[in-house]
Amino acid sequence: MFKEHNSKDYNNVPDLKKEIMQLILDNFDDEIFVINSKKQVLYVNDASERHYGMKPEEIIGKYSEELLDLCYCDPLITPIVWEEKRKVTLEQTTRIGKKIQTTAIPILNKDKSIEYVIYYSKDITKLEEMKKELKLTRDLLAKNTAEKSGTKNDGQSFSPNSTVSIVAESEAMKEVLSKAERVMNVDSTVLILGESGTGKGVLARYIHDNSSRKKDPFIAINCAAIPEELLEAELFGYEAGSFTGAKNEGKIGFMELASEGTLFLDEISELSPKLQAKLLHVIQDKQFFKVGGRKLISTDARIITATNRDLKKRVEEGLFREDLYFRLNVISIEIPSIRERKEDIPPLIEYFLDKFNSHYSLTHEISDECMEKLRKHIWKGNIRELENLIERLVVMTEDEVIDVEHLPRGILDNSKYKIDDFKNVSLDGIKEEIERDLILKAYEKCGSSRKVAKMLSISQSRASRLIYKYISG
Repeated sequence: MFKEHNSKDYNNVPDLKKEIMQLILDNFDDEIFVINSKKQVLYVNDASERHYGMKPEEIIGKYSEELLDLCYCDPLITPIVWEEKRKVTLEQTTRIGKKIQTTAIPILNKDKSIEYVIYYSKDITKLEEMKKELKLTRDLLAKNTAEKSGTKNDGQSFSPNSTVSIVAESEAMKEVLSKAERVMNVDSTVLILGESGTGKGVLARYIHDNSSRKKDPFIAINCAAIPEELLEAELFGYEAGSFTGAKNEGKIGFMELASEGTLFLDEISELSPKLQAKLLHVIQDKQFFKVGGRKLISTDARIITATNRDLKKRVEEGLFREDLYFRLNVISIEIPSIRERKEDIPPLIEYFLDKFNSHYSLTHEISDECMEKLRKHIWKGNIRELENLIERLVVMTEDEVIDVEHLPRGILDNSKYKIDDFKNVSLDGIKEEIERDLILKAYEKCGSSRKVAKMLSISQSRASRLIYKYISG
């Protein structure tokens, strides 16, 4: 880690401090991003690869406008900071589908103009998932209360009994579905493997919705998104007064609520040793104690787990119980990355296009050339990244047909234009005409420079300048 230093090195304390600071920043879980007054990136740490799918060396030295497509975030934060010259915090979605909370802090010089902007971004994808899971918990508790009181409940929130859609044109995905169909109506534990964004949770739901348990609850929990103490209480429930802050009436846990249904534990590799032991006991004996309880509770929940980690390696490293690994790995199904099943990309695109057209009441289509460009793209964020891009294209494209020209620059790295396509024309004239038409239409639709800037992925100052230019001209 550190290079060796002798006592003489400490005479040059600033260099040593710089080295230590560099090491800390490079190993920081959260993203640190710095730009100068020209909006050129001076520094970004390794977290950029997790947030955008891009290494620091691909980002450093570029200007913010160059990165609008490569590191696309919605909504944009830089135009707000540049205009208001104050600290701004926003929740953003990156181009690979990550949810991040970004705080931008402007550093002003004595003339009150921006010298630098420091961005601090934290991945809150798991937090957002946890919010959804906690909402599901409240709904499930409401259902349980209603059933105990004899109140009718249609159960739609808990078990919609409708099969989720899975695209399987490739032989690899057909094999995945074939395995899933063979395990639907047995009670064996299933371990689903695959990279982030490949649809492990969707496959778990597919197995449940096509099983004999489909009329009973399907409960999905992300083991990495909830702190250990809270996760134990959520999974197993607790008795009244068992810990500070506990409800007076106690609480029913997911294990009990999922009885006769399915409990899906995502990111199982992150489960603590204590909860690994407790889960092993439940799988073996179908019984458990609530937190602070002395009465054994029975459950018939089917357990499906998933991970994007090498669980066998975690066992070898002493981070995961071997006996639990064998219990979970009775049947394993590995979902290939989208890079390994290119045949599925066009039907996935059509699926998401229909989904977002319907959601936003639009009627977009995708050209053949655009489809081919997307099919050849390397999707580091898998289906999640693809879905995020299609939603963006549906929302931001004004034309009926989404074409190659509408794709972000990150998708168009290898695009080339033939000079023969442009004869006897003024490039500046064409650019200005297109720009004028686009700016006026955007302003008519949005009504403010900030919204125009967001729609066109340009700075707000540039949007204001162009609006003034073409309205007054």
